[in-house]
Amino acid sequence: MELKKFWKETIGGFVLKNVLVAVGIILVLSWIALIGVDFYTHHGESEVIPDLRGLYVEEAEQILAKKGLYPQVIDSVYVRNKKLGTIVDQIPPPNSTVKSNRPIYFIINSRKVREVILPEINDVSYRQADAMLQSVGLSVASVVYTPSEFKDLVTEVTFHGRTIFPGSRIPEGSALVLVVGSGTGESENKVPALKGIDLEEATQKASSASLIIGAVEYDVTPSGNETNYIIYRQRPAAGSSLPAGGQIDVYLSTDKSRVNEVFEEDKKQETDEQFF
Repeated sequence: MELKKFWKETIGGFVLKNVLVAVGIILVLSWIALIGVDFYTHHGESEVIPDLRGLYVEEAEQILAKKGLYPQVIDSVYVRNKKLGTIVDQIPPPNSTVKSNRPIYFIINSRKVREVILPEINDVSYRQADAMLQSVGLSVASVVYTPSEFKDLVTEVTFHGRTIFPGSRIPEGSALVLVVGSGTGESENKVPALKGIDLEEATQKASSASLIIGAVEYDVTPSGNETNYIIYRQRPAAGSSLPAGGQIDVYLSTDKSRVNEVFEEDKKQETDEQFF
C-alpha cells in the first residue's frame, strides 16, 4: 500500500502533470497558428473580379489596385478583330472571387500586327490567287485588268500603290490589288529600256507600255532585299516591238558595273550585225 501511495504522490503525479501541461501548450500553439493562418490568408475576405477583357493592362492595374489585387501577364496571342495590346482573356474568369493580394493572370493581344509572307501568285489564275491569299490571311481589294499574253492570270500585285513581290512580308488582314491579264492585244508596243533600274521601276515602265515583266533572274539569289538589285540585261532588247501584254525577261545584279559591261557588249554586237 505504501508503494502504491508513493507512486501516485511522486512519479505518477509528476508524469500526469507534465502530460497535461504539454497538451495545454499544444492546444494553445495550435490556436495561435490557426489565428496566424487566418490573418495571413485573409480568411473570410474575398474580392469579386470584374470583367477586364478589352482593357489595356495599365487600365486593369488601376482597377485591381483598389481591390488589393495586381495583374500578371502570362501570354500573348494575336487576334485580328481585337485592339492591339488589350486583354483577351483573364484567369480567374470574371465574377470569380479571390482573396486580396493575389495576382490576376492575363493573356493579351499582341502589340503589333502579325506579318505574313506573300505567296507566289504571279502567273496563276485569279481564282486560285484569291484562295491562296485568303489561306494566309490576306484579301483582294480590287482587280485591274491589263493586256496580257495569257487571259485571267495574275501579272502583278500592288499594295498601297506599290508593286510587291512573292516573299514580301505584309500585315495580316491587308487587302491587295491584283493586276490580271485580259488577253493579248492586237497593237504592237515599243519595248522600253529597263537597264540600270530596279525591278519595281521596271514593272511600272513595262506596265505603262502595256507590257509585263516575264522571267526574272538574279546572278546571285537575293536574301530578302531585292531593292539593291538592278537590271543589267533584258530580252527583248529596248526599242523592239511586242504585242500588248507581251513579256520582257530581265536579269538583275547588285554589281552596277555589270550594266556598263553588258551595254558595251550589246553595242558591239549591234555594230557587228550592222557591219555584216
